Amino acid sequence: MQEGTIRRWLKAEGKRVQQYDLLCEVDTQQLVEEAYRLGDFAGSVTLLIESQEDGVLARRLAPEGATLPVGAPIAVVWEESGGGGGDGDADAGRLAAARRHTPPTKDVYDESQPSVRVLEWQSYLKESSEDPGAKKCMG
Repeated sequence: MQEGTIRRWLKAEGKRVQQYDLLCEVDTQQLVEEAYRLGDFAGSVTLLIESQEDGVLARRLAPEGATLPVGAPIAVVWEESGGGGGDGDADAGRLAAARRHTPPTKDVYDESQPSVRVLEWQSYLKESSEDPGAKKCMG
């Protein structure tokens, strides 16, 4: 896969997410790895992208309909301080800062750009001409 288009967001900004919650749907015309080719594979496929962290979806960095190259950051997930006895005002301030945050890189795989903490993504094939109702792990 070289690029994808965000078809729709499944979680709103400010909503709590848990590991494995579905965040968005991404359409792509191509998956370049032979291991990911499924059946006929004509046209586009829709991938379901899930969260790899518990937290709050602080900010979507790309709107629905945006086409982005692989490696472009698409969201900021804020990890709450936790502990149960935290200062609510301080947490609200940190969430507000996370909502304003812009990653210092346009490509998380480009070692010449500033590094960011990358959350590995997991996706599932939402649609396929082989079996329209099947969801298959894409990895």
